Amino acid sequence: MQNIIYLIIHILFALGMFISFKLVDIKGLNRYQTMFINYIVAISLTIIDMDITVGDISTHYSMKLILPSVIIGFLFIANFILMMLSIQKVGMGLTTALNKMSVVIPVLVGILYLGQNTSLILKATGIVTALVSFWLVLFQKKGKASLLSYLLPLSVFLVSGTIDTLMELSKKILISLPNEQELFLLGVFGTALLFSIIFTIGDILLNKNIQKFTIVTVYVGLMMGLFNYLTSKMLLVNVGRMGGSIVFPIHNSSVVMLTALIGFFFYKEKFSNKQWWGIALAVISVALIASTLQN
Repeated sequence: MQNIIYLIIHILFALGMFISFKLVDIKGLNRYQTMFINYIVAISLTIIDMDITVGDISTHYSMKLILPSVIIGFLFIANFILMMLSIQKVGMGLTTALNKMSVVIPVLVGILYLGQNTSLILKATGIVTALVSFWLVLFQKKGKASLLSYLLPLSVFLVSGTIDTLMELSKKILISLPNEQELFLLGVFGTALLFSIIFTIGDILLNKNIQKFTIVTVYVGLMMGLFNYLTSKMLLVNVGRMGGSIVFPIHNSSVVMLTALIGFFFYKEKFSNKQWWGIALAVISVALIASTLQN
């Protein structure tokens, strides 16, 4: 039961983050400024959560954590930009579906590389169901689809799957000592913050008439940073407790279903019949993999 509670908390945090992405689109906010504030908040919360002082970070931050945290940090900022652009192009529901259907990447790595092969038939069936769901969700009628409406969600799928895989591998292989989890997140968020500063300055230099930081940008950035930190922290906690082959399918498919419903009822996003079938299959994949969950 405790594992299920942890998963529900993780799902709620992820929903909060995707809603904050949607608010950037609805309010017409500057995505780079919002990301900058988001990572300031995420870094601050990471430091607060640590048991060591800021001055001790350089001493405890081992070399084995530097390269993976820098790579993942860069992918974080790339994924943020891709998701914001994709939400603007195809909507929150479909973008989230492709983001979370990237589950097949870390689950396959978990089975093939980390030996997470218990209840293999159910997991394999869940993966196949997720792949079918992936195709149905991405489907668009001829004449309505543009190249970007395919490339942006597909890019989100690939980058998100790579991030989840690297996060789990880092948790399983590199993170072993006290505070290493928080130090790892600090490196990830710090790298992402550095790139967000570069993008923000570049955006200001290239767009002289750009709107400066507003109070709404600050509020949404604060919200995004809070949920970004909490989602990342719960990801590391849950894969450590249950393994990615269980956590990712349940979490990702649940978020797909809930964000699709939120997008439909609250933001008037439209889905084709095939896309609704894809969302339904995402729910079925949750049930298949959830049956392998150990308390």
